[in-house]
Amino acid sequence: MAFLEGRRSKDRDTGLQMAPMIDCVFLLLIFFMVTAIMKVEPNFTVTLPRSDTQHEFPRKKFNVFIGQNDEISVDDQVFNLDSMERFLASHKDHISTLIIKGDKYARHGTVIDVMERAKLQLDKEDGQEIALAVREEL
Repeated sequence: MAFLEGRRSKDRDTGLQMAPMIDCVFLLLIFFMVTAIMKVEPNFTVTLPRSDTQHEFPRKKFNVFIGQNDEISVDDQVFNLDSMERFLASHKDHISTLIIKGDKYARHGTVIDVMERAKLQLDKEDGQEIALAVREEL
């Protein structure tokens, strides 16, 4: 009879335990929420020119947007040329690739000014790059 009682207690414990699985799911959810990077686009539209070539960058840390009316924005902060240069100088240790996204109707002189000032602040020997973004058509 003791043999049957021991067998019944083992049968009851064979159910799937859900509490550890729920804990793991919540831990993964919290991990992905904390490590996600939220990028905010500027409040003006940028229409990129088209290109036939494609290049992949290892890590896109900072984006400079140039609007058609010479607005300049680094990710979600709007700047003029001087304050953009100061911002890049203060954050140059965090920049691996600076991507310049100029509107196709932006003045060429403004795009060149942004590139030159960015080039003054970033060091190519440290692996920092400056790239121009274009719209890719498949």
